[in-house]
Amino acid sequence: MEARFFRGQWDESGDRLAYIDFGPAYNGLYGGSAGWRGYRGGTTPSIRILNSASDSVTNIEGERVNDIEPFWLDGDVYFVSDRADKRFNLFRFDSDSETIEQLTEQDDWDIRWASGHGSHIVYEAGGRLHELDLENGEVSMLSVHIKPDLPQRRVEWKDASNNIQHARISPQAKRLIVTARGEVFTVPVDEGSTRNLSNTGGIREYTATWSPDGAQVAWLEESLEGQTLVISDQTGRGEQERFELGPEFYTLRAWDAENSRIIYTDNRQGLHYIDLDRGQTTQVDTGTREGGIDLALSPDGTWLAYTKRQANYYRDLKVYSFERNEAYPLSDGMADVASPVFSRDGKHLYFAASTNSGPLQFGLDMSSQERPYRAGLYAIVLQDDHASPLLPGTGDETVNKGEEEEEEVETRIDFQGLLERTVALGVAEGNYGDLQVAKDGSLFYMHRIQPGVTREPPGATALTENRLKRFDFEERQETSMISGLTGFDISAAGSHLLLQMVNGSLAVAEINREIEPETVNLSDLRLEVDPMKEWTQIFDEAWRMQRDFFYAENLHGVDWDAVYEQYRPLLEHVGRREDLNDLMIEMIAELHAGHNRLGGGDIHRVSSPETGLLGANLSVSNGRYRIDRIYTGENWNPFLRGPLAVPGHKAEEGEYIIAINGRELNADENIFQRLKNTVDEQVTLRVGPNANGRNAREITVEPVSSENRLRLWAWVESNRKAVEEATDGRVGYIYLPNTADDGYAFFNRMFYAQLDKEALIIDERANGGGQAANYITEVLSRRHLANWAYREGKMSSTPFGALHGPKLMMIDQDAGSGGDFMPYAFRELDIGKLLGTRTWGGLIGISRNPSLMDGGFMTVPHFRFIDTDNNWSIENEGVAPDIHVELDPIATNQGRDSQLEEAIDTILEQLETYEDDIPREQPPLPTQPGR
Repeated sequence: MEARFFRGQWDESGDRLAYIDFGPAYNGLYGGSAGWRGYRGGTTPSIRILNSASDSVTNIEGERVNDIEPFWLDGDVYFVSDRADKRFNLFRFDSDSETIEQLTEQDDWDIRWASGHGSHIVYEAGGRLHELDLENGEVSMLSVHIKPDLPQRRVEWKDASNNIQHARISPQAKRLIVTARGEVFTVPVDEGSTRNLSNTGGIREYTATWSPDGAQVAWLEESLEGQTLVISDQTGRGEQERFELGPEFYTLRAWDAENSRIIYTDNRQGLHYIDLDRGQTTQVDTGTREGGIDLALSPDGTWLAYTKRQANYYRDLKVYSFERNEAYPLSDGMADVASPVFSRDGKHLYFAASTNSGPLQFGLDMSSQERPYRAGLYAIVLQDDHASPLLPGTGDETVNKGEEEEEEVETRIDFQGLLERTVALGVAEGNYGDLQVAKDGSLFYMHRIQPGVTREPPGATALTENRLKRFDFEERQETSMISGLTGFDISAAGSHLLLQMVNGSLAVAEINREIEPETVNLSDLRLEVDPMKEWTQIFDEAWRMQRDFFYAENLHGVDWDAVYEQYRPLLEHVGRREDLNDLMIEMIAELHAGHNRLGGGDIHRVSSPETGLLGANLSVSNGRYRIDRIYTGENWNPFLRGPLAVPGHKAEEGEYIIAINGRELNADENIFQRLKNTVDEQVTLRVGPNANGRNAREITVEPVSSENRLRLWAWVESNRKAVEEATDGRVGYIYLPNTADDGYAFFNRMFYAQLDKEALIIDERANGGGQAANYITEVLSRRHLANWAYREGKMSSTPFGALHGPKLMMIDQDAGSGGDFMPYAFRELDIGKLLGTRTWGGLIGISRNPSLMDGGFMTVPHFRFIDTDNNWSIENEGVAPDIHVELDPIATNQGRDSQLEEAIDTILEQLETYEDDIPREQPPLPTQPGR
């Protein structure tokens, strides 16, 4: 744990330092977030004044306020704060009387920067510079004229192949339709050239698709007012048909050209279709809970099969009759149904269904971690006079009646006894989805790798184990077709596959018993980008996403139209994509909500060589670099390696690095310059005990790109051993870096290995959040139910994995999100005390809205925490400790952890008064038979 200050300034005498005190969360949790405005959680920055002469610290008092930008003028500290209201204004701290005075009255724009000289202070607000005269209190606007060179505003051609959002294959597999960087392209599979069909710079298009005959294409066009359905000739020429769909965000799902209908979904769980002849839209259904809708049209377009998430979190299978305008349930709520698809003859409906998925249906809970989703594959016989598709053949001769015309497909559903006409395909249960039917009647589907089955080395992905499978109804067996893909699409004619590969490429293959994919050339997927037009679209859509995805429909009472009118004029002054992010951050900060952040996009990126790191602390001594500490990766970490700790090529702490790759190294050189471009490459070091090189030897090492995990595990193990030593082995220690994958792995690794301890310290400082850690708190709060005695060895207990002694959780201002919920639940379940400082205070959930046109991201908060008393809490508030202990920066610099020391003292005090009521010895053995 490391105490830090940011933007400090010494006074004129050089005796006093004014600095902002907060931890690493500024660059972590708040990277690209919606500023500090209105934030009232645990990581609020506060200003402190360090007097170097007396070694004393003065706090500028403020309860859950944000104080930033401190600077000295004439012996007083000036700073920017939102302490008076939720706007940042300028304040003065009188260092003699220790009183605070507000100097400005900004009510429309935040002051974001301020600095002073003499009796004048210049600050920025609303994109303009203002000057405050301290002698008379008057504020004047400064007029500054500059003509900067703004290369990011230049119109230029850009590659869109790395920004593909959607792709579909044409009916006869001649072309792909691709939505990339807000434009609609068709790309030839073999012959022809790439075409930009929309070619609407500054307007974004969504989810383009083909008509079943390939003559037309359709897409959604985004605007400030909403989205419009556009239908065009496949070449992009000629007249377009346009249909206003409304103000939501939509996705095109299926096209029934014969009946002139397009089916689409919206961001509010709604399922709709539009009658293209009349321009009339109809809502088919609305989901009871959030979750995606899987759907499929019958071959004749008269029925729509779809899934609907119900109150029990399972998805039911339903069919909708366009003729009757009525939906009918096909499943009974006892299984989770996914990915329905009709057979091409309209006689069967295939789908996947799971009966073991209950524990993972609510993915926010950590108890869903590494739970397998096992689904079977099923077929419903739709007509009562048709047979199972798995019925074996009779082997009888067929009479050749000459050429027969292909029968027109008609889908009829006989609902009487329908569910009883369900048959399983007989494949192993697995994580199946994306069912589609080929022309030959075979069923294709994805078999995705389950989380937790393996843990891949850094840089690798388990997605390479995703497989495309095919079920042959004649042979009644499945085969694996290809691995290493993320999804696929079958052409409307059923003859070809579009494969979306893990490496981002697209490939096409003709459907046979064995497939031979050919990669599609995407090099011509280019477009002319006018940055100002694109930035305008991004700004407008970001504003709309906040309006339509924010969890509170009233947007916390904020007049969102007025916010647009206030911030929109500043768009004209944006000169870089980074400036656009900055502007949008300020705009969305008006909602005063955590987790509301954005970043990325087409920002300027510099490629630089990776510097190899040795996994060591180095210092300069005797004109050389000396190795002060070597990080080994600790034990049981298969993907962590300390470059200097390899058997046979080890260095020793205290040794000097004499040379790198045969070239002598002195302390006046930057060692990291010498280690450029050496990551995972063999490097020869000459090391030895003497700075003059005497008795030195050569070792071969492979530098790493990051030391973060090496240092983290060294810190964790150091804490665990410190707790073990200070408590004579009675108390265990667990560190939880987040409440996601790592938090789950760290807990399981450290908790079960320390079940023999009497008490436990759980450290969640700087916890990065993730899921709601109910799994951890449920394990920590387990009640004893039974013991089991054996002839030999110790007794066992049920539930296994229960530790009943005192428990203490360490928290701090840098723990947030799931790191807020975990201490809340720890206290709510009365597991133990919380020690440290107030947590971050961010319990609003994210990640449902689309990305931005150029690949930028925005995380709109779309669900929020409510406590057991039915109150909005913790958000912008944090979880306060029961025992307040600050991390002492002086002790930290001495290598001590004042919070951990206090935690050890507290848990030992609790052990002194703890009464263990769990039987530890078995009762006397029965002395009579049957007792």
